[in-house]
Amino acid sequence: MSDDTQPENPDKEEFDPVTDERDWSATEIELACFALARSKGKRLVKIINTKKTPMPFICIFEDYPA
Repeated sequence: MSDDTQPENPDKEEFDPVTDERDWSATEIELACFALARSKGKRLVKIINTKKTPMPFICIFEDYPA
């Protein structure tokens, strides 16, 4: 018996730019996430690879703790 509540690939996170309220940016390469974080003065929390062209990488940021 299979459990239909489990996603096929638990490592792949779905990203919806309309409903996601976190501070994020899309980039062409992963390394750009680090540069963006530095230029924004924020901490890079996560990089999501959506595998969708032309900007497959989603960089998630948050403020540094006070």
